Amino acid sequence: MNQDISPTGDDLRDTGQTIVTANDAVEANAGKIIRDTIGWLIESGQHFSADDIRAELEGNDLVARAMFKRPNLLPAIIGAASRKGLIEPIGIVKPTRPSRHSNRNLIWRATAQGRAAA
Repeated sequence: MNQDISPTGDDLRDTGQTIVTANDAVEANAGKIIRDTIGWLIESGQHFSADDIRAELEGNDLVARAMFKRPNLLPAIIGAASRKGLIEPIGIVKPTRPSRHSNRNLIWRATAQGRAAA
């Protein structure tokens, strides 16, 4: 009898985030611009949320198109930075975008590892 082990929710999430970030080439490296912005926020020592990242990227049409086509791009990149130990959540803030319907939005800060890498 074959007893395959089903993937956990974390495994599925991680796989999905990996796929989203791996497909970044389709959007002419919009993900690199997002990662660079997160890197700048880490280096600055500021606490930040996804809304803060979006505000920093406002006016960048390439990133706007990429995030419109793939709304999980930013969360996947933030999640990857967290899994790498570069950032950690420290609180929750109410999102400013109406499309979030007042769902939670994490506040992030750089870890010691993230500051060292910046």
